[in-house]
Amino acid sequence: MEIMKLSSEYINVGCNKTPQVAAWAKDGLVAFGAHNYVALYYPEDPNSRGIIATLTGHKGRVNCVNFINRGDEFNQTNIAIISGSTDKTARIWKKTQNEKWINSAILDSHEGSVNTIGVIQAKSIIVEKDLIVTGSSDGIVKVWERIIIDDVKDTVTCIQTINLESKYPMGLALSYLPESKVPILAIGGTDKKIFLYIQKNGQFIKSLSLQGHENWIRSLSFATYVSPSQISMSTIMNDDDESSTTKIKQQYKLNDGDLLLASASQDKYARLWRISYNYNDDDDKSNKEEKNIEKNVDKGKLNLKELLQGLQDNNNISSKKVQLSTKAHIIEIDDQNNTKKNYSVMFEALLMGHDDGVYSVCWHPPLIIKDENDNFKYHQPMSILTSSSDKSMIIWKPELETGVWVNLVRVGEIGGNTLGFYGGLFGPKGNYIIAHGHTGAFHLWKNVNYDNINNNNNEDYNQNWQPQVSISGHFNSVLDISWNPTFKYLVSVSLDQTARLFSTWNRQIDYSNENNKNNTENIITTWHEIGRPQIHGFDIHCLSFVDQWKYVSGSDEKIVRVFDAPKNFVKSLANITRENDNNNNNNSLEELGSRPVGANLPPLGLSNKAIFNSDIENSMESYQEEEFLDRKIPGHTSLSTLNTLKILDKPPLEEQLSQSTLWPEVEQSYGHGYEIISVGASHDGKYVASACKATTAEHAIIRLYNTKTWKEFSNGTLESHSLTVTKIRFSHNDKWILSVSRDRLWSLFERTDDEVTPYKLIAKNKSHARIIWDSSWSHDDLLFATASRDKTIKIWKQEDKINNWKCITTIKLSEAVTAIDFAPKFIGKERYFMAAGLENGKILFFISEIEQIDKWSLVMDVDKDNCHVASVNRLVLSEFSNSTENNKIKLRCVSCGSDYCIKILNLEI
Repeated sequence: MEIMKLSSEYINVGCNKTPQVAAWAKDGLVAFGAHNYVALYYPEDPNSRGIIATLTGHKGRVNCVNFINRGDEFNQTNIAIISGSTDKTARIWKKTQNEKWINSAILDSHEGSVNTIGVIQAKSIIVEKDLIVTGSSDGIVKVWERIIIDDVKDTVTCIQTINLESKYPMGLALSYLPESKVPILAIGGTDKKIFLYIQKNGQFIKSLSLQGHENWIRSLSFATYVSPSQISMSTIMNDDDESSTTKIKQQYKLNDGDLLLASASQDKYARLWRISYNYNDDDDKSNKEEKNIEKNVDKGKLNLKELLQGLQDNNNISSKKVQLSTKAHIIEIDDQNNTKKNYSVMFEALLMGHDDGVYSVCWHPPLIIKDENDNFKYHQPMSILTSSSDKSMIIWKPELETGVWVNLVRVGEIGGNTLGFYGGLFGPKGNYIIAHGHTGAFHLWKNVNYDNINNNNNEDYNQNWQPQVSISGHFNSVLDISWNPTFKYLVSVSLDQTARLFSTWNRQIDYSNENNKNNTENIITTWHEIGRPQIHGFDIHCLSFVDQWKYVSGSDEKIVRVFDAPKNFVKSLANITRENDNNNNNNSLEELGSRPVGANLPPLGLSNKAIFNSDIENSMESYQEEEFLDRKIPGHTSLSTLNTLKILDKPPLEEQLSQSTLWPEVEQSYGHGYEIISVGASHDGKYVASACKATTAEHAIIRLYNTKTWKEFSNGTLESHSLTVTKIRFSHNDKWILSVSRDRLWSLFERTDDEVTPYKLIAKNKSHARIIWDSSWSHDDLLFATASRDKTIKIWKQEDKINNWKCITTIKLSEAVTAIDFAPKFIGKERYFMAAGLENGKILFFISEIEQIDKWSLVMDVDKDNCHVASVNRLVLSEFSNSTENNKIKLRCVSCGSDYCIKILNLEI
């Protein structure tokens, strides 16, 4: 038997916490680093599908991502992705003709982590060889040329190495000098200066250093200014009669073709620098005539001697701080015709508004506009987006009257314990902006007035930016996942100290036809994080559901904590999944009873405090009196309390997830002396078993708790192991408890009729040669499997003799087996189905006939794009659909791993 179809249903992983780790392409695709992956995501997707693919290849964390573009003006397209990693390499990814992403080249000559990448940003990029620059923690900047060989292969050659000695590059930018095709390279780093390099005879020559920043330079970006419209002759001829307002506009007007460099620094500021071509007496007559209009409009500005005349060099040192420089620096180059060309470099503007370090600067992407003659024209908007660790992003634009750059729009987070944004990006049209930050989530905003704006040369100062549904994910190893008993939602726990809840968002896509409101073909279903029940101060290792709305978790804190769903979550879940549309599925709403409305985490606390209606009433009464105080204290109790009033009808935003979706903690169980490693709950909800990290038999015991009282059974301690118990599994009929351990032993405990001693040891076996990581029961409880670091899976069956379990087969694999699970039912005609996860991230599927359970066949080795790149820590098989179509059975495989990733695969057998 073969699996007929395997498809990816959902990928969840957080963005890496480094600047420059994300890039937004002209076709709307965002590529970002997530652990060792390059993840792909369309923020403007109307169906909100989230991450569509993860590209595997890097052996270390991905630090930086960029797109390689080619084309003329608005015909530019992104032809490839380039990513840099801690594995000391950069990789180029491109699409093949069959729409599959492949790794076409590897740049591998650095001796340190690749932290920044520069590619050409220019009005026109018509080349046969792509120019790429990479910066590394080894203090080296390398220049590369890329040539496309065929659909799947590129050649990349290192043509230059620039040694920065004891300084480290942190930001790179590439473009062409105005009125030429001569590349210019800007390097910013830990020495607080911006170095400009000009290419000559194929090599970049250091030409200038720009001072002004007082801390590390984190980001650089080039843009080419294009005049939005031609100035009429009447304006020029009547220069003497111009109004003062018009003169001010002309005084601050940029010149067509000027190259603008934006820089962002940890000194809280962003700076703009202008690079202009200076026309002189050697220019030919036709050139002069073409530029005559612009010369008259901005008198004296294009003449180099006049530009320098009267300017003082204020680039001096005072009080050990670098002062603002108004000096015009001169760059002289030889173009392709050996003609001398002069350029001036000047400081243009200082952007002040952030309260903490600025980590990224991004120019508004070029647009296609219509001029006064309805002809399409290339236009570079004068708009800059900066992101900061002060939890905000700012859009800057120059005022029409003065040309002074001002803070036009500020968006960001309020409250919470996050550490701000690492990067911000404009969407292809400029109507979306996105940021990524400390929690691994993306924050997305849309200018909802964009469609009503006449997209012409006039700047818009009435923008309305509203937050949109985006993606989030764990930013550390995901150690455990569990479905609730009704399979309505999934909860995961991680070393990022959070428990996250995932479910489907079901919504109607077209209400235009009233007769089709209940047409299931119009329903879109996508997966999202819709809750964050637990935000802890300790790493969380394990969890298990006690009933439909209650789960237990164990962490480094040595306490077993019990969480119960609040009323608002139950209502929100029903809205988001459209459960209310089904009249037969209102049981969850009927069970609300006296549940608290929500939960709040007190300052410096670890226990989620339940919030009831009375608490909300008290908070609302005092809200007006304490409003000023609330604003001064982020995360104030009354603000968080009021937020829990909201019943959601779509997935919450990151700010809501981190502050308003907690579950109240209802119980705590003590007894263990070390970190909790594994927990298990009986299917009837009566018992919870837990185990902690152990190096002796004294601490390797399993403690058993009564869920009615949450007290430990006085004689219920289960003793068998001598080292850490890695997994506890109750059989489906709750007759047995199976435990596996680092001591290479599995132990079996059988249920008794004694209320004081509910379970007793009946069997144990030490057949594995290494640690046993996981175990699983078959759906009929006739078999169980154990998975070990010794690269084997052993299948066990009870013999006729009571309490005698025998290994009926051993499946040998090439890597250590870290996770295993049986399917919840027979596949086809009495066939067992089993999934296994390996230490290298691979996922395998096995099948066996019930008549020959000692023979297991590998039916699928899942391709690497649907697997993990690090150890699979847990996987769960569940039934995807209760019905069968054409004798095909649908299963769902959920897996989590040390690569921070959760993946849901759909199987059709």
